[in-house]
Amino acid sequence: MLSEVRGIARSLLGATEAERARLEREYLSKLSRIGVLSESASIDDILDLEIRDLLERRLQTLVFRKGLAKTLYQARQLVSHGHIAVAGRVVSVPGYVVKRDEEPKLKYFEHSPLSKSDHPLRKIVAAAAAGQAVAES
Repeated sequence: MLSEVRGIARSLLGATEAERARLEREYLSKLSRIGVLSESASIDDILDLEIRDLLERRLQTLVFRKGLAKTLYQARQLVSHGHIAVAGRVVSVPGYVVKRDEEPKLKYFEHSPLSKSDHPLRKIVAAAAAGQAVAES
C-alpha cells in the first residue's frame, strides 16, 4: 500500500499544473481522512511516509492503543472473533484501515460478552493499562 501511495504522489509531480493542483488536493484530503497525514500536509509529506504511519491506522493497532486489548496479538484475536465494532458495526478484519472520524467510535460490540464491564478480560486489560498485576482465576 505504501508503494501505491508513493507512486501516485510521484505521478502527481509529473502532471500538468492545473491537473496536479486538483488531483493533489483530492489525494491529500483522502489521506487526511484516513488519518495518515495532517490537514496541512504537502506532496512532499506523502513521499516521506513510512510503513509505520500506515500500520498505525490498522484496526488491530488502534484497538491495542485505545486500551481495549492487553497486547497486539490479543487485539487481533478480538477483532477476528467479532468482539470489536466500528461505528456500531462489527469489523472482523484486523487490517481494516480506520478513518480519522471512525476512531472515536471504536469500542466493544454491544452484543459481545466483552461489552459488559464486569467481564474478566476487561478487568485484566484495565489492570494492565494501570500497570498493576491481576491474578487470573
